[in-house]
Amino acid sequence: MAKKRTLQSKISSFLYNHIWLKMTLEYMATLFATIISAVLFAFGICVFCSPSNPELGSFVTGGASGAAQIVELLINIIAPSTKEYHFIYSVAFALINLPILIIAFKGIGLRFSLFTVLNVILVSGATYVFRNVPFFINELSKLAMYISLHGGGYISRALFGGVFTGLSSAIAFKVETSTGGIDVVSYYLALKKSTSVGKYSTYINSGIIALYTILVLIDNRGDSWEVSATCLLYSVMYMLVAMLIIDFINVRNKKIQLQIITKNPDLPNYLLAQVPHGATVVKGKGAFSGEERIVIYMVIQSLELKNVIKLIKELDKDSFVGVTSLQQVYGRFFIKPVK
Repeated sequence: MAKKRTLQSKISSFLYNHIWLKMTLEYMATLFATIISAVLFAFGICVFCSPSNPELGSFVTGGASGAAQIVELLINIIAPSTKEYHFIYSVAFALINLPILIIAFKGIGLRFSLFTVLNVILVSGATYVFRNVPFFINELSKLAMYISLHGGGYISRALFGGVFTGLSSAIAFKVETSTGGIDVVSYYLALKKSTSVGKYSTYINSGIIALYTILVLIDNRGDSWEVSATCLLYSVMYMLVAMLIIDFINVRNKKIQLQIITKNPDLPNYLLAQVPHGATVVKGKGAFSGEERIVIYMVIQSLELKNVIKLIKELDKDSFVGVTSLQQVYGRFFIKPVK
């Protein structure tokens, strides 16, 4: 274990002294994560949510993709002869994201915006390929049909669709970028409100799902109202699964409170020098030993926990640390800005 820490220390020191190499590796990792995120999103849409085979039916995904589905459905209602042109979704998805990306540039950060734009382009391209290249059309249609017939029908499609698209957004958030659309708005609001991302996505997506359901009822193609109601229910299930995946993986805005009990009087100053957060110190006494103790209360981000625990144990290996998850924090709290 000691060798592993020494190797990590050497690598960190080397990258610290070669800042351009460090930045290049970080950008390459973000690029790789963006590609994976885009492919997962397009796959989830084309196989589980809105497959090419019209017999399987579709349910709305929410966000910019859900808005693009609404545009596609609306055009199909107005001009049914265009139903075979699958590029409508790809074009609508890209156009809907254009005004939203202004929020990313002005309110979040340049790096966040650039990789979000790349993600949107890749999702549009991957969706077009999956719906127009014969090989992908055939194979993905077979997979969608098999899941519908043997894997549980709508319920399995809602679950797997939520997992794939939720994982896509979560991967993007993990490297401090997004899949565009409502993710940008949710991320922006979460940063400003210093809270979780998922609940804002839920509020916005609820309106999109309601509008899509109304259009499905208008688009009477021989389906009864029961089909529309079923699609609505499974759309809600899909949205909840995606939200849970996003909030489980994206811990940037989640906060925890540490209660640190120690005999070392230097520990508070040591933590303040290493961690960008304040702390409160209370004097105490051990109930069993009767020895003097100090109790340190500190609120940090979840992603900082591992590093803070390491710092505590370096100075006082016998310290006692309690960790409590927090729903919200009011007052001044430093959050590292997004690049």
